[in-house]
Amino acid sequence: MNLRARAGAWFYSPDPSPPWPLVVMAHGFSATKQMVADRYAEVFTKAGVAVLLYDHRGFGESGGEPRQQVNPWAQARGYRDAIAFATTHENVDSARIAVWGDSYSSGAALVVTALDTRVAALVVQVPALGAEVPSNDLDGSAREAMKQMVHTGSVKPAPDEVHGPIPVVWDDQDQRPSALKPETAFRWFNGYGTRSDTN
Repeated sequence: MNLRARAGAWFYSPDPSPPWPLVVMAHGFSATKQMVADRYAEVFTKAGVAVLLYDHRGFGESGGEPRQQVNPWAQARGYRDAIAFATTHENVDSARIAVWGDSYSSGAALVVTALDTRVAALVVQVPALGAEVPSNDLDGSAREAMKQMVHTGSVKPAPDEVHGPIPVVWDDQDQRPSALKPETAFRWFNGYGTRSDTN
């Protein structure tokens, strides 16, 4: 899997004089930056914080194939690439970089924050971290395996890890199952994802 792809991103500059603290933001499960994350970016900017908001690889305005395939390891690498890019901006204080994750991307944000010393703060909103609590990592081997995967491991999913294509949400789970089943997800995606400007 080739991870090289153009990222569709927006940079928000606050009013105070630089150097600025920065929040690196990405949307949650199969969403796009225009669905709601842009509103959070505007609030951060009004508070004097710069924001780099981007679409995950394969979603929205970002390039990459396959399209609309949620891959948490590729998303973790996307956060790291966004951090690396942000630190090249002359007005960004590279000692004050935060990572923001929403829903499913909260997992990638947590992993990156645990493994990347460039991250000074973390914000996760409605974190979705999997169906089961992981076992204790007494010897640190799970952490090392995650670190290897995020830094250099193959992020190509195994055939049994690919589910779909299937709809993100659907109103009748008996007739057509979807990736997200709660009614709240159905209402959210239909309320925000059906607007023409959300990609």
